[in-house]
Amino acid sequence: MKGKILFVAGAAVGYVLGARAGRGAYVKIKSRAEDLWENPTVQKSVHQAEDFVKENAPVVGKKLSGAASDAAAKAKQVAGKAGDAADDLADKADDVADEAKAKAGEVADAAKDKAAEAKDKADDVADEAKGKADKAARKAGGSSKGTDTLPGVNVGG
Repeated sequence: MKGKILFVAGAAVGYVLGARAGRGAYVKIKSRAEDLWENPTVQKSVHQAEDFVKENAPVVGKKLSGAASDAAAKAKQVAGKAGDAADDLADKADDVADEAKAKAGEVADAAKDKAAEAKDKADDVADEAKGKADKAARKAGGSSKGTDTLPGVNVGG
């Protein structure tokens, strides 16, 4: 193959030079290129190269196949690790979401408790205010029954 490439390259150079130097120079270059190609030493080298390629092509093919298999296995391994990392990340995100829900529930419960405490305190304050109002009404000469009237105030009537 290498010999054929060299021959074609020589022929191209010969063509260019021949076009400039005339037909005689072209014929001379062509003749020398053919003599070189037909030289037993050159042909021996060409056949050795062809034999080398024929002998080593299966070995090279096996090595290439092995390298491709190794690359595919490595890519699969890396993809598996990436998938595992993504799964781990998703699990962590689920855990964080669960914790956030639990905390939100705790906060909601605490808020309900505080609201109940505030309502109880407000009821206590209202009861205390009503008791004081009733006491003041009795002192002022109002109804002894503890009715909700204040002296000098006419409600509903």
